[in-house]
Amino acid sequence: MYSYINKVLVLALSLGFCFASDQGIAVFMKSKGPVKIKKASTKDVVSTPSPGQDLYDNDKIETGKNGFAKYLYIDDGTEVKVHSNSEVYVRGSIKDRTIIKQISVSEGVLKFEVKKQTSDEFTVITPTSVASVKGTDFWLDCNGQSGDQFFGVSGRVSIKNSISGKMTQLTKNTAASSMPDGSVDLRPITNSELNNLQS
Repeated sequence: MYSYINKVLVLALSLGFCFASDQGIAVFMKSKGPVKIKKASTKDVVSTPSPGQDLYDNDKIETGKNGFAKYLYIDDGTEVKVHSNSEVYVRGSIKDRTIIKQISVSEGVLKFEVKKQTSDEFTVITPTSVASVKGTDFWLDCNGQSGDQFFGVSGRVSIKNSISGKMTQLTKNTAASSMPDGSVDLRPITNSELNNLQS
């Protein structure tokens, strides 16, 4: 199933994908442990999502303890990995054969592998921060109303604290915190943090 989905994605990209008005913006790739999807259009809950399932604007993914989910945006293969105890809204709008991508994270740990965006930036919104990227890999540890930790793997991420408006630039091997008191901090990643991310 996985190789079949990859072939479909490659074919779609090579043909300059033509979007239908009722088409999803992303495709669900895999899950492990407790994962459910709440559909925005019908309010239905899918408790055992299967590979290949379409994801639409405002669909919600929830993972429980030891849960894991992965999905891809269908225009360029940008990948989002949702780890345990996370709650995210998949968002996006179609413009000129590309998807203006956005994700809202209420809480949780996520890994982003963002392909180079041809138009608008990929945007990640949390209760505390707004992160914007053109194309890079990074981690987010969102603790809900208690603030965020970002970890740079490659490239550059622009992070803005929603309370104070303060900004910083996350780069490779740096960690940034954005807190509910409006403070923003940037520092090198520690060895323990690297070990935790790699595991």
